[in-house]
Amino acid sequence: MKLSLCFGVFLTLSAWAATLSDFNGVWVLARGQWGGNEAPDNLIGTIVTIKDGSYERDDHRTVTKGTLKLDVTKSPVWMDVIPGSGDNEGKVFPAIAEITADGWRACYSFGGGDRPTQFKTSDGDGYFFAEYKRKPGTEPATPRPLRVLLLAGGCCHDYEKQKDILKQGLEARANVQVDFVFSPDGSTHPPLPIYGKPDYADGYDVVLHDECAADISDPQVIEGVLKPHRDGIPGVNLHCAMHCYRIGDPNTPALPHSDRSRWFDYLGLQSSGHGAQKPIAINFLQGVSPVTQGLANWTTINEELYNNILIWGDARPIARGSQDAGDVAGRNDSVVAWTHEYGPKKTRVFSTTIGHNNETVQDPRYLDLVTHGLLWACGKLNADGTPVTGYGPRK
Repeated sequence: MKLSLCFGVFLTLSAWAATLSDFNGVWVLARGQWGGNEAPDNLIGTIVTIKDGSYERDDHRTVTKGTLKLDVTKSPVWMDVIPGSGDNEGKVFPAIAEITADGWRACYSFGGGDRPTQFKTSDGDGYFFAEYKRKPGTEPATPRPLRVLLLAGGCCHDYEKQKDILKQGLEARANVQVDFVFSPDGSTHPPLPIYGKPDYADGYDVVLHDECAADISDPQVIEGVLKPHRDGIPGVNLHCAMHCYRIGDPNTPALPHSDRSRWFDYLGLQSSGHGAQKPIAINFLQGVSPVTQGLANWTTINEELYNNILIWGDARPIARGSQDAGDVAGRNDSVVAWTHEYGPKKTRVFSTTIGHNNETVQDPRYLDLVTHGLLWACGKLNADGTPVTGYGPRK
C-alpha cells in the first residue's frame, strides 16, 4: 500500500498495491462488460491462466497465448496485453488492473483507444471490463495475506504509536498485511480521508476501526463509513471506535435501525462513556465463540471500563470486565468484547472496548484477542481458536 502525507493526513493512493505474483493463478471470468453492455453468456467462464507475465486464455472454443507487462508502480496497475499469435500477434492492448478481495479486475482497450482510466465502459468506447475469480481448486498452498485496512486517529489516544503496535503485533500472529489511514488530528472530528468515499475499503478483506471521532455526526458521512460493512466487508472495532459517529444524546438508548442507531446497529452495542482508569479483570466466556478458545483471563493495568447502555439482541458477549471487585455487585461490570452479525449480508463484526493505553495495546494477551477476533470476522478461525491452515504466523 502506498501512502503519502497531505495536510497532516496519510492518504491511501490505491485500494491495494499489487505485486506481480498477485496476478499469478488460474482465473475464471465472472463478469464482463463491452461498450456499456453485459458480455455474452458464452464468454462468462473463460479461463485465464497467468504465470510470471505469460498468459493463456481458453474460452472453451479457442486457446490463445501471449504476454503481459505490468507496471505495479501505477495506481491502478498498468497492464499491457501482447498476443503471441494470430491476427493480433505483437499488438499492444493497454489496460488497467486492480487486485480485489477475491480476485482481480481489469479494463482493456481493445478498440484502438487510449488506456482506460476507470473500471467501466460506455457505448462505443471500445473498452472491455472484466472481473476474475480464482478457479475453485487452484488456490495456492500458502494463501495471500488477509488485507487489513486500519483506520486510526482522533481524540484522546496515542494513535501515532498504537497504529504501529497493532500492525506489528497482528502481522506477527497471522498471515495478514496491515495498511493504515492515519490522521494525527487529536480532535473528536479527525479529518480521515475516507469520509465521503464509500468505496474506501475496496480490495480489503476487513476494516479495523481504531478511530475516535465522537463528533462526526453527519448521517451521510456515517452511511459512507458503514457502506463497506453493509456490502459484506467484515469489521473489527477497538476501544474508542465504540464512541464514534454519534447522533443525539449517547446516554439515551437508541432504537434499532433508527437514524440515531446507525453506528450502534453495526456495533451491536451502545456505549456512552467510562469511569476512572483502574485495572480491569477480564473474564472470557468459554464455549460461546471460537474467539475465546485458548485465551486466559487476565487483569489489565489501569484501563477504561466502558459502560453498556444497550446490547442488541443478536450481539453475543464473549468477555466481561469488572473493576473494584469488592464493590456493589454489577456496578462496575460490563461486556468488554462481543461478536455481531450486521446488515442484510450478516457481515461478521468483532469488537472490544479494551485498549486505551499503549501498554495494554502492546500486551501479548490483548494482541492475541484482537487477532482471534479479526480471524473470526474473516472466517479464518477454527472452532478450537486456531487459525485456518495458511492464516497462522507467516514464516
